[in-house]
Amino acid sequence: MQDQGALNVSELHEKTRGGERVLIREVRPEDMALYSDFIDDVSADDLRLRFFACITALRAAEIDKLTHLDYGHEMAFIAIDEDTSQMLGLVRLKDELAEKAAEFAILVRSRLKGHGLGWLLMQRVIDYAKGKRLRRVYGDVLAINRTMLQMCAELGFHVEDIGSGVRRVVLDLETVDGR
Repeated sequence: MQDQGALNVSELHEKTRGGERVLIREVRPEDMALYSDFIDDVSADDLRLRFFACITALRAAEIDKLTHLDYGHEMAFIAIDEDTSQMLGLVRLKDELAEKAAEFAILVRSRLKGHGLGWLLMQRVIDYAKGKRLRRVYGDVLAINRTMLQMCAELGFHVEDIGSGVRRVVLDLETVDGR
C-alpha cells in the first residue's frame, strides 16, 4: 500500500443489498488485468452516462492512467467480488489543491445497479475526502442520469445546472454530519 500518512485507507468488507460480498480497497497497478472483463459487463448506455461519449472499450493507456495514480492528488477505490475476484466497480477522486475540493467519478457493473454498490463506493470516497480535510467533493452527471442524481441527493449533494444537459453535484464536507 502506498504511503497515505494519517489517512485510513484500510480494506473494507461489505455486503450489498443484492447479497454480493464485496472487498473495497484502494486500486493497485495489478488491477489493470481486471478492467477488460469489467468494461465488457458495463452496458454501452452506462458507459455513455459515465464518460459522456459513446465508447466500447478503454485503451490500455487509459487503464494504466486509472491504475497508476499520483497518490498525493488522486485516489481510487475498487470493489472486488470476494467470491469470484471480479472487479465490480470503481470510484475515483482527483484533488484540486487550490480549491480544497476533489472531483469524483464512479462506475459499476450494469447488472449490479440498484444493489447498493454505488452507495458503498461513494461513502468510501466521501469518508476518504473528509479524512483528507477537503472542503467539497463534486462530480458532473448527465441530466438524464436520474439514478445517479437521486443517489447523490440521498447522500447530501446539491445539484447545480451547468448547461448542455449536465448537472454538477456538490457535497459540502464542512457541513456534512455536523462537521
